[in-house]
Amino acid sequence: MKCLRRIVLLGTLDHVEPHLFSPEGETTPTSFACTFVTEGRVMEYRIEVFTGKVVRESLIDTTKGRGRCIFDRSPGKVCEIGTGIADDSPEDEVKYAVKMGTSLPDKEVFLTTIMKLQVSAFLSDATLCYKWFAETLCIIEADSRRVGLGLDLLTQLSNYSMALANADTGVENLRFHELNANIEDMVPQHILSEFKNSDVDVLVVPDDHSMLLMKDEAGIKAIKCYSAYSAADGTETLIPLAKESDGTRRYLHLLPILLDKQRDRVYLVDELDRSLHTTLSKSLIRSFRRIVESKERKLQLIFTTHDVILMEGDNFRKDEIWVTERDEVHQAHLISMAEYKDIRPDNQLRKSYLEGRMGGLPNMNCCV
Repeated sequence: MKCLRRIVLLGTLDHVEPHLFSPEGETTPTSFACTFVTEGRVMEYRIEVFTGKVVRESLIDTTKGRGRCIFDRSPGKVCEIGTGIADDSPEDEVKYAVKMGTSLPDKEVFLTTIMKLQVSAFLSDATLCYKWFAETLCIIEADSRRVGLGLDLLTQLSNYSMALANADTGVENLRFHELNANIEDMVPQHILSEFKNSDVDVLVVPDDHSMLLMKDEAGIKAIKCYSAYSAADGTETLIPLAKESDGTRRYLHLLPILLDKQRDRVYLVDELDRSLHTTLSKSLIRSFRRIVESKERKLQLIFTTHDVILMEGDNFRKDEIWVTERDEVHQAHLISMAEYKDIRPDNQLRKSYLEGRMGGLPNMNCCV
């Protein structure tokens, strides 16, 4: 998904690699396909890439079940344009769109080109697709950190403090304090210069997501967020967030999933349970479900995990769980648990999985 998003947003193909173990990898295209919902419409974007060139690219509207073509482009052939686009757009715009799609070099991504050149016949549909990848899709890697965490903490400090305290992390509160050290010793000069000359009043320091630069009448000041603990004598001890455990920091960087109320999101999280206790992972999932059920926002959470305990109880339906199985040539396949009709969606699900009835288990012959 990261690779596909980069194709859409940047129009670059040089980072696409064939499957390293596939015997056909060097002779067949790498195919990507993504179906998503945006503004009440169901869109499907597909692209096939081979040796840094586009083999085929299409955007289809499948809202009403039957696919309505927006464009279907294969370099060297006439670009196909949907009848709806042709009927709703001026003739000169349609001719330009077809000519653009037909003559575009095979190293160029048509969707990205539409956005760059503002090709009007396709623009409204292409914008929906482009914005979904740019704004709705949020990919969180196992070791990634939220870049804008400092701003999140500044605007929702009480919510983050309460969430950490309720999760029994030991953190009783979060506090911002102004740093007395020379700012030029803490922040690279080029960042300071750009910030001074910009219209932005608050900046997250790139190498420290808990530190912010702020402008006021006296100039620029630096503030930093700390976790607060109460000592036995009633005094308060402040700890830099960088000194917290991996689990506390991981949970802190996952909290925007629950607290970000700016827009609809699809979250893709790699290793949701990394450094987290099972109970905390379950709590995160339950809280996410409550937000979805409240219809406060349109959200979806897709994550990978090695914590099989999350399969217990009513956390998920069978069709929401997919097992990864590796074949004899080391290619991974996804198998839906809904395919196993004889297994009940309760605690038997985890038991059946651990018994090896669904695949996806390591074949371990020894301990070392």
